[in-house]
Amino acid sequence: MIKTIDPQEWSEYLAGFSTRNRGRRARFELFSGGGVAEEDEEGVFERIAIENETVTVTRIDRTEGNDRTMASEINGVRGIAVQLDTDSSENTLEFTNSNGDMTVLHFESLVDGDS
Repeated sequence: MIKTIDPQEWSEYLAGFSTRNRGRRARFELFSGGGVAEEDEEGVFERIAIENETVTVTRIDRTEGNDRTMASEINGVRGIAVQLDTDSSENTLEFTNSNGDMTVLHFESLVDGDS
């Protein structure tokens, strides 16, 4: 099930989302008019926040014993939706920008471990 988050709730929702999902593996996919691009780097989710129309997602790369912080910005956000897994846990966050492109943040499933 996909649930659209009301723009007036974005900041509060994303703060709570950060608390509930810190430490889960996460990766990005970008859907645009040019096709689909999937990120190679997976990271451990740390936090997410929005200021004006820019969402900042912070993850930690823990491969090879490094704790490298990765911060990704999604600009021109016009819509935020969450997709729930079968146990009602948050499985993906979808961000739509002013061009209609969608960036999807996938999380490791709490049900079966897939991401």
